[in-house]
Amino acid sequence: MSSNFFEALHQIATEKGITRETIEEIVESAMVSAYKKQYGTTNNVRVVFDRDKNSIKVVSRKMVVNQPRDKAEEVAINEARLVNPDIRLGDDVDVEENPLESFGRIAAQTAKQVIIQKLKEAEKNIVYNEFKDKEGDLINGYLQRKTKDAIFVDLGKTEGILPAREQSPLEHFKTGERIKALVLAVQKNAKGPGVVLSRVNSKFVQKLFEMEIPEIYDGVVRIVNIVREPGLRTKVAVVSERDDVDSVGACVGMKGIRIQSIVRELEGEKIDVVEYVEDKRIMTANALTPARVKEVIETRGGGVIAVVEKEQYKLAIGKTGHNARLATRLCGFDIDIKTEEQYREFLSSSESRAMVEQLFAQRDVEETPLEELPGLEPRVIKLLEAGGIFSVEDLVENSIEDLTKIDGIGEKTAKKIMDILAESIDFEDEYEEEETGGSDRESGAETSADDAAGSDDDGTPESENNPDSSEQ
Repeated sequence: MSSNFFEALHQIATEKGITRETIEEIVESAMVSAYKKQYGTTNNVRVVFDRDKNSIKVVSRKMVVNQPRDKAEEVAINEARLVNPDIRLGDDVDVEENPLESFGRIAAQTAKQVIIQKLKEAEKNIVYNEFKDKEGDLINGYLQRKTKDAIFVDLGKTEGILPAREQSPLEHFKTGERIKALVLAVQKNAKGPGVVLSRVNSKFVQKLFEMEIPEIYDGVVRIVNIVREPGLRTKVAVVSERDDVDSVGACVGMKGIRIQSIVRELEGEKIDVVEYVEDKRIMTANALTPARVKEVIETRGGGVIAVVEKEQYKLAIGKTGHNARLATRLCGFDIDIKTEEQYREFLSSSESRAMVEQLFAQRDVEETPLEELPGLEPRVIKLLEAGGIFSVEDLVENSIEDLTKIDGIGEKTAKKIMDILAESIDFEDEYEEEETGGSDRESGAETSADDAAGSDDDGTPESENNPDSSEQ
């Protein structure tokens, strides 16, 4: 085979980035297909490369006969002796063929088609792998053509598609204009790799920040969250990993020069860069930028109420509510925005009262109800709950002196409650430490003058069946 053939193949491989090994595999596959076209079989054939001579040969193992009937599997003895003079009839011999000389026109055409097809497939795979590695990165291209549903971008080795859903309403490009976009996804298809681009994905903004702001690229300032409504506003929450670096100042730059380059890339879309903090109230005020928040109140449901002045209300809500929506998404919890007047009305509403009642009356699911203490009467439980004690855990935190401050509970009842508590959870009462060895309690005697007289705190005689009836 002519060395020009190999030189041409290697030149094509260099231009398309195909390796030498891949080229040889393609040629080998083409020669095998051509051999099959010529002889109808490939059972006894192999392809041998001579890299030093830039040549290729097709080697087939055939049986030596006088008059071959099947040229694919038999060879005449006089031809076999050119390879091995000692060959005999019935022996097998390896016969070498030069494909360009031995193959007919049809077989040669088959080889050519296979080579072209395999080269295209190899090129597609190379381009696919190259762009697959770029998923999530920025890429530059030029507007090739556009339709109603998409913009087609020339990326050099292939064509990218920017669907209408991945375009900002503010953006309008002309043919030949440079386009910077995020490689959103790379897919395989019959025509080659399908590269889907985006200019609305939040990661597109993140990559712009990394490109324009060295502190973010180096990891000194970290982006915690990005939320965006394309064409309206983008909010970016950042935090500094070093005390001597201002996270927001680093992103904005001197006189806003850094952030302005990103705003220009987004065709004038507004960008709010805010500091991320764990405190819900501070984070809410930051997230509602550019509005000024006067007060933030946390609710039991995990959200907050942001109170703003009347003239700041529209700014806090934003056009079509986008500022409030973005702030909620940025923080990760519900934000209810109210003016001062609306908040005062809310405080006097039934909804507010219900929230307050729920706040004070609803038990924590992990707390132990008072009803689980054996011997604690329902009347006493109601008195405790009226005094703000709703669980055994709450009760443990109180002393006898604390209990006597609750309306309807005297010192004797308080001691009885603590006795029940001590028996149930093996809790050593504080009042026992004040008693002198506990001998009075063992003999049934009471320590107070009122109890010795047979009456409770209010002086009313005590009943044997209901010892605390005087406290009702």
